[in-house]
Amino acid sequence: MSTTVSYIVASILAFGFHAAVVGLLMLNWDDSEVIESLPDRPYYIEAIVVQENPYKVKKRQEQRRRDIERKELIAKRGAAKKKARLKKEAIEKAKRLDIEKQIAERKKREAELNQEALRQEERTMVASQEIEFTEVERLKMEQSLALLIVEEQDYRRAVTDDEKSLAYVAQIQRDIIQNWSRPPSARNGMEALLRVFLVPTGEVVNVVVEESSGNDAFDRSAILAVRKIGRFQVPGQSRQFERNFREFTVLFRPEDLRL
Repeated sequence: MSTTVSYIVASILAFGFHAAVVGLLMLNWDDSEVIESLPDRPYYIEAIVVQENPYKVKKRQEQRRRDIERKELIAKRGAAKKKARLKKEAIEKAKRLDIEKQIAERKKREAELNQEALRQEERTMVASQEIEFTEVERLKMEQSLALLIVEEQDYRRAVTDDEKSLAYVAQIQRDIIQNWSRPPSARNGMEALLRVFLVPTGEVVNVVVEESSGNDAFDRSAILAVRKIGRFQVPGQSRQFERNFREFTVLFRPEDLRL
């Protein structure tokens, strides 16, 4: 009996304890307090899509840099060659103008000598009519006339030599142009300066590249153009040949040819 009573008492106490706890919880409950949830925040993951091999990209960039440096170097060399060519052309032009000036002066001198000879002849004729010259005076007069004639012939010969030289130069240019086959790699701006050596018969004994164009095919085509001719027409006079045609230079350019 005591066991049953103990069980009942314990059950009553447990029920009362739980009822007290529930009552306390009901008293402290507040509906105004609402726990707000944190707002949803999107999260992003940064990703990089690699389309090419970084090593290949770096290698291509390095190749592009080398190409740019090579182009800049070629441009600098081209500018230096152009400057040298312009300077050489200016010198050649000055030489041509000097030759033309000398020819004009010689022609003028020749005309003056002719007039002087005519005046001297007139004076001689007048003098021969008015007075009788002694033998010594006659010899002096003849010597003076002879000197005038020799001087006139010398000037005339010099003018003729220069004119003939220009004609031979023009013929040499035509011969080289007719025998020159420009290679497919020829480009505007290329220049090859050759030095040609001849013997008095006009035969080519040697051709050397004095200034290369930078293109082997272009240089070879220029040398071949000269060697194909083999023999040029040159003046027969030794003095004129030695002065102008023993050796000379030829400038090869795709758009022009200068001697």
